[in-house]
Amino acid sequence: MTSVELGDGTVRYLELDAEKMGYYFGDENRKTTFDCVWISEAMSHLPDKELFFRNTEAVLNLGGRLIIADWFRAEELTDSQMKTNIKPIEGVNDSGESNGMLLPELCTQSAYVKMARDAGFSVLADPLDISKQVSKTWDISWSLIQNPALWGIAFAQGRDGLAFLHAFKAMRRGYANGTFRYAVMVFQK
Repeated sequence: MTSVELGDGTVRYLELDAEKMGYYFGDENRKTTFDCVWISEAMSHLPDKELFFRNTEAVLNLGGRLIIADWFRAEELTDSQMKTNIKPIEGVNDSGESNGMLLPELCTQSAYVKMARDAGFSVLADPLDISKQVSKTWDISWSLIQNPALWGIAFAQGRDGLAFLHAFKAMRRGYANGTFRYAVMVFQK
């Protein structure tokens, strides 16, 4: 854990299992609450997002804020759009084989808002879609992974390694056609 003094407050950067933070901070010996929890590009990897929202609500002080910056699938996609643009990004295909970025099913922005409200949060700032601004990072990433040595390493890792690199192309395509989104949202306890 790293702490940084900022005026009258302290910022702590913690690396821990986000789904278990309620257990970790709820322990009698470590009872801790926070003014803010910030999670960036990690929630989409959590299999039990509802548990994360409940745990976060439990560790925030009254008036505390939860800030999320994450990847989403667009609302109301067709089966074809899901198969072509989203499934290559997600973790497991219909046959149960690992695939893509090893993500559980991607949620929509409205699904996060619903989970937050169900956990007791109010929406302090509606989701701000910044897909256009961050999509350039995937163009840069795609140019970087053109290195043949990187593909050699991926090949040595087998199907998972290759699927991971191919997911970059799917993310780039999803940003271009609007099926893959990036947003920031703020909730308050």
